[in-house]
Amino acid sequence: MQIYRGELELLDYVFYATTERGSVHETGGFIHNYALAYALGLVRSVPYTNLTQQPRYEEELTPLNGQLYITPAAPQRVAYSTVQWNTLRESYGIPKKQPSLGYPDWGFARMLRPGSRFTFYVLISDQGKALDAPALSQLLQGNPVRVRLGKFMAKARMQLRRADRVTERTEAFFAESYLNWRDLAEDPEFCDVVVASRPTRLISRAQFSAAPHYEARFGEDIIRLPANMRFLARPPGKQATSTTRKPGAAGGRKTSSKRKGKS
Repeated sequence: MQIYRGELELLDYVFYATTERGSVHETGGFIHNYALAYALGLVRSVPYTNLTQQPRYEEELTPLNGQLYITPAAPQRVAYSTVQWNTLRESYGIPKKQPSLGYPDWGFARMLRPGSRFTFYVLISDQGKALDAPALSQLLQGNPVRVRLGKFMAKARMQLRRADRVTERTEAFFAESYLNWRDLAEDPEFCDVVVASRPTRLISRAQFSAAPHYEARFGEDIIRLPANMRFLARPPGKQATSTTRKPGAAGGRKTSSKRKGKS
């Protein structure tokens, strides 16, 4: 298994509606791993138009399983800016039109500012076939690339660094990085839940019992990641929908992985 640490820096204002509070649409302080897969051009069958405004994650992302996996991008340095937009017509009568799920007519957007930085990880199987993705090929050669993110296709710069050494272990471990709950093969004993993460639940600071995982060394840094992570590995009803808080060993609060039945 090859593991790379990815550094993502925003070069423009990035907006996507994580939460909506009245007319205020707020962008979460993370970049979802599904968004990273699309930004890198790993999904080759994306239609030119999507009139139904319905995602097709399962049919577009699951073909990557067994070849490559990307974790969500966790914030390292984040700043926000709030702007107002108004696309209503300047007329006495405003005719009704079909509402858009992604572009409201009026409101405020709390966007990620340029200079915000995030960290993610790319896991590439040694047995996986080479992917036809020019941006990823450039990254693996050590070159930075520019990608587009968010509703307004904002620019961002991305670069990868390969781990000095990767070891596979089976023992209890603690994963500090952001993880996608639906992509995990094993439930953590407890974890922090990223609030209002869409389209799937994200977690961090997860404690796992004896389970297969990778230990990647980047200089003096040691990163531990669960093995067998796959895009959309669980059915939707298997996600954490209810949590119980308990005090963490290293300060702060953590969340156990108790779950309800399918919704």
